[in-house]
Amino acid sequence: MFKRVVVLLLAVCGSLIAWAQAADARVWRGGTLRGIRGQFRTIQAAVDAASPGDWILVAPGDYKTTSAHHPKGGSKFPAAVLITKPGLHLRGMNRDTVVVDGTKPGSSRCSPKAADQNFGPDTSRGPTGLNGIMVWKADNVWVQNLTACNFL
Repeated sequence: MFKRVVVLLLAVCGSLIAWAQAADARVWRGGTLRGIRGQFRTIQAAVDAASPGDWILVAPGDYKTTSAHHPKGGSKFPAAVLITKPGLHLRGMNRDTVVVDGTKPGSSRCSPKAADQNFGPDTSRGPTGLNGIMVWKADNVWVQNLTACNFL
């Protein structure tokens, strides 16, 4: 009997903790959907504003990067979108129409042409390359329901 009470008490406490954490989570919107603009124009801006446990919903669009983001202690690993906060949920609203694209602005979506590629920052040895969506030293991050193309 005592064992059942302890197990039940632990289950209730665990549920309350999970509920309390979820109560603080926010949903951020990136891009524009049906003429309604989200709070952020870029995915990285939404990631930067988010707190652990937040959701970032990305509207359909072709998201090209014009800059590289480097994690602390990882300057050799540039990324178009860098996530360093634990517990974030990055979710596209449609895997076929939400595209994180490694081609240059102005090029067609996921262009295979060499001239359209964004090879990342230049160094004395040439371009470093560019990762797409990179999760750096952050636990429990979810990236779902989107497409990434033309990255390393």
